[in-house]
Amino acid sequence: MFRGTLLGVASLFIFSTVDAAPLKVDVEDAADHQVAAQGHYSGGLSHSWEWRFGSKRSAKNITGIVASGLLAAHRLSGLTEHQASALEAAKSLIVAYDRGWKARRPHTQDIEFLAAAGYVVDAGRWFGVLRRRWRPAAYVDHVIAARKRARAGSLAGWDIASAMRAALAVGQVPYAQGLLSRLVAMREAWDVPKDAMQAQVLSAASILWALGDLRPWCRLNPKEHRFADAMLRRVLAAQGPQGGFLTRDGDAYSTQTSAYAILALRRWGHKREALRARHWLRRTAVSDKLFFVGGRMWASHYSLAGRPSQDFLSEVQSEVLMALASR
Repeated sequence: MFRGTLLGVASLFIFSTVDAAPLKVDVEDAADHQVAAQGHYSGGLSHSWEWRFGSKRSAKNITGIVASGLLAAHRLSGLTEHQASALEAAKSLIVAYDRGWKARRPHTQDIEFLAAAGYVVDAGRWFGVLRRRWRPAAYVDHVIAARKRARAGSLAGWDIASAMRAALAVGQVPYAQGLLSRLVAMREAWDVPKDAMQAQVLSAASILWALGDLRPWCRLNPKEHRFADAMLRRVLAAQGPQGGFLTRDGDAYSTQTSAYAILALRRWGHKREALRARHWLRRTAVSDKLFFVGGRMWASHYSLAGRPSQDFLSEVQSEVLMALASR
């Protein structure tokens, strides 16, 4: 989600060539890297990850979303070490919430992850905290206000899409519908042309993923259909000539947005565009020669010429794993 200057680390990170190896090998290699990176870092939980590789610092809201990539990798690879690493993160989350985190706003990515990991009862309990605290419209308004205070209103769609998927994961379809209705009604408040995050395409892709999961459970009304069509047009228009998806201003490729676009477009029948993006991800993987030696990883952004920019974030590695392992 963040962009910066180009890294002068050609000697430390070696670009992989266009892979002749099967996709499964790519996913296994990247997942092995995530397993090696798991630990206990300042500011986070045990069995979690650094948010930015090399920082030695974690954050309490990344455990679920990073571990989700390992679950996705396990579904493709079948390797028990990937599943075991994810389940250690799940146990750490459950202990943290049971010791008092339930008094806080549950992170919806944690709820998504726990449900996928088989801890559906815990996921349901945590979602109950959110549901008792906020009705759907109030939750959407809360998220938009918080993001706008941080000059990141365009990221609210990404947040609310996660809440929709979390609701669906624990069987709360009416709550997911309520979130969507308010998200559409409040579009002018969060879908802003310019802000610090420039997350309009990322939010659109995450929303489409959530809508793709919602559609089997309910019918979208005409206004929601028009909204979905607008989000789909935005995502498709952001695909660059190399296959990855561009930032809002078109000056770089966003790895995170490309991953979410794959997860979204496959649900909306745009498999060719998703496949182009997947090829782009495989081409842009680098070999870690600095943090945890060996294993594929991805920069958060790439220049139009293909050079990595800014940081290597554990969250982004996970989102790539989810995209590559998706079927």
